[in-house]
Amino acid sequence: MTVDLSWLATYRSSEPHFGLERMEALLALRGNPHLACPVIHLAGTNGKGSTLAHLRSLLEAKGLRVGVFSSPYLVSFHEQISINGLPISDQDLETYLSLYQDLLAKNSSDQTLLGLTEFELLTVLAFDYFAAEKPDVVILEVGMGGRLDSTNVCQPILTAITTIGLDHVALLGPDLASIAQEKAGIIKEKIPVLLGRMELEAQEVIVQRANCLSAPVELLGQDFLVSYQESLADGEVFGYQSQYREEMQLKTGLLGLHQVDNAGLALALCDTFCQEKGLSFLSREEILQAWEGVQWPGRLEVISTQPLIILDGAHNPHAVAPLVATIKERYGQLDKQVLFTCIQTKAIEEMLELWSGLEKSQLTLTTFEDSRAYSVRDMQEIAHQKGLPYQEWKVFLTQYLERKLQQSDLLLVTGSLYFLAQVRAFLIEEISRR
Repeated sequence: MTVDLSWLATYRSSEPHFGLERMEALLALRGNPHLACPVIHLAGTNGKGSTLAHLRSLLEAKGLRVGVFSSPYLVSFHEQISINGLPISDQDLETYLSLYQDLLAKNSSDQTLLGLTEFELLTVLAFDYFAAEKPDVVILEVGMGGRLDSTNVCQPILTAITTIGLDHVALLGPDLASIAQEKAGIIKEKIPVLLGRMELEAQEVIVQRANCLSAPVELLGQDFLVSYQESLADGEVFGYQSQYREEMQLKTGLLGLHQVDNAGLALALCDTFCQEKGLSFLSREEILQAWEGVQWPGRLEVISTQPLIILDGAHNPHAVAPLVATIKERYGQLDKQVLFTCIQTKAIEEMLELWSGLEKSQLTLTTFEDSRAYSVRDMQEIAHQKGLPYQEWKVFLTQYLERKLQQSDLLLVTGSLYFLAQVRAFLIEEISRR
């Protein structure tokens, strides 16, 4: 069975329609299912997905049924809505799409519902699905910003903000303080909020907002401590300490220096959740076991070892900087090819500058089929201005695989997650044929 998504696609918008009134009106027509589930709400410029993956593994290790709503998807549309890693079924997705198609047809004269977007409909659908399936907890990832994001209709039991960086500046504000103010919009009165590593300028804005709402705040670097120790072939080793735990050595199976912060924030969230719910804390052994198999596709994902090919969705400068640092740390001695593109709303100049600082590397620009992507002509012009090669990505990858490069070489495909979704499927098929 293949689900027909064409009706949902008619609500697609190139830009978000910020505001919660459409969400609230549509949810009211369904009996407010968003109030039925205990929610952990995650915002942040980067690190949301990886923090979510770590947290889900920990909560599942507690024997809980864990719902997840996250975007965008890399493999299947269905994976955006899942319980314990199992995406919503074709049948359930079809049922809910049909339900909302009928509901909107019956309420076509309701002016409040005008301007509904695909993401808003998907968010409402997720709330409805979780209300029916009754998982023990739902981890809800903000789409963009926070204050006016469609997920912010929820009434969470915990909130977290992973990082603050300059991204979507045209929509969220021109500086860290403005963006932090938008992200801080997910904080609710007296509901604990946990913060990842961020600039003091952003942290102060968020803490001030939390204090105004009498929301307890836990800060990485103050209330829970994370210290990178070493990189291994199968993960990152770090130290962790908090009010609930004496200093201990832990390891995450996700690669990347920045993953120790994401893992640390996830553990702090899990411990706070257990404290709030009267549950026992996970042992060190249970944490290590939970994280040994943690996965988050498209984040320093090794898609092939011979030749070595890695995918990473670093789509803004705040994500590119730690990726470059990790590649230097892990693969500094290798000759590196980097294939990169992004969508038009991103700070491409700053990202190209960061990539220019990666030694022993050749950067190639490309683009892909998507309404948000650069046209071939525009990206070729950028490549020409920067003195960089441009190549169509399928041609580049096919030629790369045919050359059967030495194992000492590394290919990093990076940039937009929408791009990686196309590349990943193509590479998996090509590699399996060879």
